[in-house]
Amino acid sequence: MVMASWPTPSHGRGRVPISPGVRRRVDATLRRSMRQAVLLGGPVLVVLLAADSAQDLLRGGLQARASALIDVGVMVAAMVGVLVVRSWAWPEPVALTLLLVVFASSTVQQGLVTDHPSLSLAYEVTLVVASGLFLPWRPTWHLAWLALAVAVTALAALAGVFGPEEETVSVVVAIVIAALASGIGQPLAHVRLRHGLEQQYELRLMGRYAQRQESQVAQLNLDLMRTARLDAVTGLGNRRALDDALGALAGHRLAAVLLDLDHFKAYNDRFGHLAGDAALARVGELLRETVRADDLVFRYGGEEFLVLIPGADEAGASRLAERIRHAVRDDPRTGLEGLTISAGVAVADRFSASDPVPLLRRADSALYRAKRDGRDRVVIDAPTSPAASAPVAG
Repeated sequence: MVMASWPTPSHGRGRVPISPGVRRRVDATLRRSMRQAVLLGGPVLVVLLAADSAQDLLRGGLQARASALIDVGVMVAAMVGVLVVRSWAWPEPVALTLLLVVFASSTVQQGLVTDHPSLSLAYEVTLVVASGLFLPWRPTWHLAWLALAVAVTALAALAGVFGPEEETVSVVVAIVIAALASGIGQPLAHVRLRHGLEQQYELRLMGRYAQRQESQVAQLNLDLMRTARLDAVTGLGNRRALDDALGALAGHRLAAVLLDLDHFKAYNDRFGHLAGDAALARVGELLRETVRADDLVFRYGGEEFLVLIPGADEAGASRLAERIRHAVRDDPRTGLEGLTISAGVAVADRFSASDPVPLLRRADSALYRAKRDGRDRVVIDAPTSPAASAPVAG
């Protein structure tokens, strides 16, 4: 039985190495996820900023109008970022730029709008933490974003944007803690996501590999079954293939042509068994070239061949036998050495697969008469003729 050769996983310490193809697919999937996050987050950000701008304008005042103007600038930047991501394969730089613009604008607005600074701080903390947990960054881009967010906060603190010293310290501490939380949480979420995708793609790869192996095993088994039913010398069907064919032809008219090479023993004695095998192989080729597509050809034993012709009558079967006889006699590789062939033809109107002996015996009887009458001829079985008592050698 043919068995598939399966890849053996590593049993050493650590994870099984991921193939470069799987790693590239995982990277491409994470880039698509990041791209979708930017494409979805950009419009959502525009809607939120539009609502905040409207609220600032309704509140009135110079600071509120300045805050609304900043929000408009951020909305424009968000839409430009969405357009850039649509046509660019690397979304991390755009995402970092947008987050930095939003973070910086919120920081500036803390100095402009003094009635709800804690709300702006909550926005910034949420932005820093959520960017690590929900965006599939590559680690270097995420760390760069956190470093820039802390740097912007430090610069704003030095510029006195956050007001009194106690409030400034609170804002800086809150942003630093948020950055630490994001820095710790992002690798955990990223590694878990990446490992899940790697396992998914490895399983798909293994599934396709298993399907290919299964297909190859099925083809090999089919080839083995086919080879087991072929004669090694002639390439024709052997006795096992004949038994299977007889079972499939039950209940129909069937003609049998039994053929035997004349004086083949003398041919072997003269030229040797290797030449005899070559002659048998050539006769097999001639039979395959002469019969119809629906006819079945077998090596019956030794130098004997059998052709089964479904649906043929005596006239059609004898015509085919004559074509075979002439093909062997006239072929340069067989006829030149004096090889000829005799044939016996028999027809059963309703062939019985459970008892194929009568049809084959009648074809053998006709072949015997062809041998007895001088060989190199075709004889049709005549049921009224007496059967021969002994075979003729050769």
